[in-house]
Amino acid sequence: MEAKCGKEKNGDAVVCVQLSGTGIEVNVESKIKQLFGKHMEEAVREACSELSVNNAKITVQDFGALDFVIKARTKTAIKSAGKQV
Repeated sequence: MEAKCGKEKNGDAVVCVQLSGTGIEVNVESKIKQLFGKHMEEAVREACSELSVNNAKITVQDFGALDFVIKARTKTAIKSAGKQV
């Protein structure tokens, strides 16, 4: 129940999702976390909400991705992890 999505290149992000645990736990790794970390976490939480995911551990390695990229990578990783169940 774990999946990854994204590439380690400029303008992208690698999102790793584990569908387990209690609640949504988000860990953001980024050079600009101090400036935009909350926005990145919010994008992840919105993606989880839109897919009705309530329990997941999500790690985002940011390489300058915009919020819609992070959201799309999160949704794809969640769907991939769900297929493994």
